[in-house]
Amino acid sequence: MKRPLMGAGIALVAGVAAAFLGVPWFGVCLGLAGLNIGIKIWAESSFKYVLGLSAFLIVGFCRTLPEVLDPADFSSSGPTIQGSVCRVQKKANSTWIYVRTRVKEEVLVVAANDSEGEAEYYKGQIIEIWGEAEAFASPGNPGQFDEKSYYLSQGVSCRVWAEKIVLVSEGRWFWRQLRFLEVLKERMSVFYRESMSESGAGVVLAAVLGDRSGFTEDLRRYYQENGWMHLVTTSGLHLSFIAMGLYRRLRKSTVAIWPSTVLALLAMLTYGYMTDFGDSMLRAMGMMIFSLIGRLLGRKNDMSTALVLTADVLLLFRPARLFSAGFQLSFGAVAGMILGKYLEKCFLERERHSKSKTELEFQSVFWIQAGIFFATLPVLLWHMYEIPLLGFFYNFFMIPLISFVVPAAFIAGLMGSCLVPGLTGAASVIMGGIDVLFGWVHRLPSAMLVCGRPQWWQIGLFCICAGGAVCLAGRNRFHFVGLMAAGCLILMFVRERSDRIICIDVGQGDGLCILSEQGQAVLVDGGSSDVKKVYQYRIEPMLKYYGVRKIDAWFLTHGDSDHVSGLREALENSAVPVKQVILPDVSADETLNEICDLSKRQAVSVMIIRPEDRLKAGNFEFLCLYPKAEWCSGDKNNDSLVLSLSRTAGENYFTMLLMGDLERQGEEMLLEKNGVSDCDVLKVGHHGSSGATSKVFLEASVPEWAFISCGENNSYGHPHDETLERLRMAGCEYLTTAGHGALMIQFSLTSYHILVWGKGADK
Repeated sequence: MKRPLMGAGIALVAGVAAAFLGVPWFGVCLGLAGLNIGIKIWAESSFKYVLGLSAFLIVGFCRTLPEVLDPADFSSSGPTIQGSVCRVQKKANSTWIYVRTRVKEEVLVVAANDSEGEAEYYKGQIIEIWGEAEAFASPGNPGQFDEKSYYLSQGVSCRVWAEKIVLVSEGRWFWRQLRFLEVLKERMSVFYRESMSESGAGVVLAAVLGDRSGFTEDLRRYYQENGWMHLVTTSGLHLSFIAMGLYRRLRKSTVAIWPSTVLALLAMLTYGYMTDFGDSMLRAMGMMIFSLIGRLLGRKNDMSTALVLTADVLLLFRPARLFSAGFQLSFGAVAGMILGKYLEKCFLERERHSKSKTELEFQSVFWIQAGIFFATLPVLLWHMYEIPLLGFFYNFFMIPLISFVVPAAFIAGLMGSCLVPGLTGAASVIMGGIDVLFGWVHRLPSAMLVCGRPQWWQIGLFCICAGGAVCLAGRNRFHFVGLMAAGCLILMFVRERSDRIICIDVGQGDGLCILSEQGQAVLVDGGSSDVKKVYQYRIEPMLKYYGVRKIDAWFLTHGDSDHVSGLREALENSAVPVKQVILPDVSADETLNEICDLSKRQAVSVMIIRPEDRLKAGNFEFLCLYPKAEWCSGDKNNDSLVLSLSRTAGENYFTMLLMGDLERQGEEMLLEKNGVSDCDVLKVGHHGSSGATSKVFLEASVPEWAFISCGENNSYGHPHDETLERLRMAGCEYLTTAGHGALMIQFSLTSYHILVWGKGADK
């Protein structure tokens, strides 16, 4: 069988994936039996090779056992951690220190205030930290960043908020000798910041030194929307520029292969040490090591086998890497390059004699870009739910630009950090030119296509279509294009739509999202008092997760910041446009007036809703119950908008009351002026405060379920025990976003189901 090592490596990766996906031993045994039979029949491999594949799969499966450090293992009365520093990141208001403990051998994150700027930490130092340890949070909403999984894939078990840090020793002799590299990195960083604009320095720091402290959120978003994030953050691409470039120059200078290999490896390790050995760097290092070893042994370089074996080595050290977006994108991009080379061979082999050199080079780059796009498309949609529309075309010049910028900026940084006037001046000129280049790049337009997260069956069908297309690439171009187009359409545009209501976990605040099977999206409130940029980090990712490309209407119940901050943020900067803002009929609310003015400046229509007004969104209907301007008392909470949300599908009828922050006084006015009917679900007013959801109101509304939106361990004590007791006495079951994450109502043909996102359990 060709490439036996690659087959064994793929089996190990399959074993790791099976363990993470929860496949039982019985399923693994069945899979092995099917694998053995298939290989024996179609590949005609030897019995020993089949056994070898089985052994690799079992090794991968057994290696993937979760070992997560419990924060409770640490005592706050003594040193929380004693261990060695392995990485340091400086933030605006803190320093993040990654420490490997001596007992647990786990890498931890420590966030320590560094306001005075006196303490300096370096790799290899032994430190003791006193503070409070906490586990990383699981996502509370669909689409929200999974902090726990991310740090687990990085080998980080928990976070410690440091109160006191004591330096025990400077570490071993080896680490002390390498400290000059960290000092050099800091000097280069200072030089870049002084010689470039803020945005230009942010890009260069990230691309050359792996320092993202200058990479602002706006800049990060711009580069992500253009598909350049993997280019402008330290990656294996840059390592290849430096180390392999050095190796080729040495070989061309008639330096023997052994010294050239050793020097290239030293350059690779030095640069990797300065940039903290990220997954992409380790991938490039592993592939280079296999490539150089192959050259030393006189073997032909097999990029595919080197890629798979490198993945195996990294996964054996840390299996959780497998489902990391960075790991998948890094390996997927290289796999795409291999695929692009194959497609180039299939489509251009017969035409090379009839095309010019320029045409051949352009088409070669085109097929490599196409291969990378096809290989990374499922990863982008699974993790980011959107794809950059212009990135494919921009990369034709961005890849050559970055291949020039990284070595030039690295050399200029070395010159600028030496503090010699002549060299520093020349380096500043170079960085000024690079700054001008990036200034031009930053004026290019960007665009994203929101597609939503695909399901597993869609990824499977895409892989089948892509595999069939690749098999037919050398035979029939029409079939290749048709199969690839069908696979991309299935992956990007086929989405299972259904009616659902989501009570968003926004921390201490309020937010509700209604999605109809016809594609409409409506929000009610959406703000937080304890989560910064709640729209960017919680609301917008959830909308993208479900493939929402526009918000048809956004209701505001009243003007408190914990209800409106998300809308304000969305109006100022959002990839998902708001079409209409709907405000209550109140006598005076300064915040709502500001929102109204901001909406009009952004060309968003504004509507004032009054009692008996109705709006439809698919099977859903919104009926305004309260208030009128003449009913208002001047108190924001008691003047909150109250909506009755109903859904009619056939003979099934569902009703939900949305209470905003309405308290007892407002409830009495509502019952007096308009009354309420029985409801299935009550969105409890004022986050479960004791001043809301009175006994009289519960007797009038008779809810079966109650949703309470509040933050975990919030300073207000929401929900109050008195409110919960009244709900229990009324026979109403209740759920809180603080305890369960997002609360969801999923509708079927005959009924509805209550789900909680944090546990994924059907209630």
